Amino acid sequence: MIKKYISFVLLFFVFSCSNIEFVMKENNQLNQLRDKTVLLVPGGTEERFSRELYSYFGKTKGSEYVLKTTFLEKKENRVVKTNQVAEKIDYTLEASYDLFYKTVECKIFSKKIISTFSFTPKSAGYNFGADRSFEKLYTNSVKKNIQRFIDLIPDDKTCL
Repeated sequence: MIKKYISFVLLFFVFSCSNIEFVMKENNQLNQLRDKTVLLVPGGTEERFSRELYSYFGKTKGSEYVLKTTFLEKKENRVVKTNQVAEKIDYTLEASYDLFYKTVECKIFSKKIISTFSFTPKSAGYNFGADRSFEKLYTNSVKKNIQRFIDLIPDDKTCL
């Protein structure tokens, strides 16, 4: 009797979980520019931004498009103690994207996207946890900025 219930429960879990789709699965089919775009990133650009750009657009095999980017980071101390130590810092990441069609040399799409986030340092000295937290916030903000640009590119097949 118990064996029937165990086998029933086991079969129930196997059949009920057979069509699981992972929500966080990376969907590169939406990025029409992947592996087709030459990236023009000026020297001195934030390394995290450059690294994420290359992860989104890949290495060019046959370049049909040129993406010219500029990146600007603004940092503002929002809450400052009497000893001039910042308790809360607001970051504004501003990226300008200009997409060109290489053979025609005409601008297809241009957009400036601004991302913001706030960071609260936990100590005046070195703090591994705060540094990792800041790195994660910064990287996520850069990723969202690039993804917003990709999402805004028109799906018009005459352009792309």
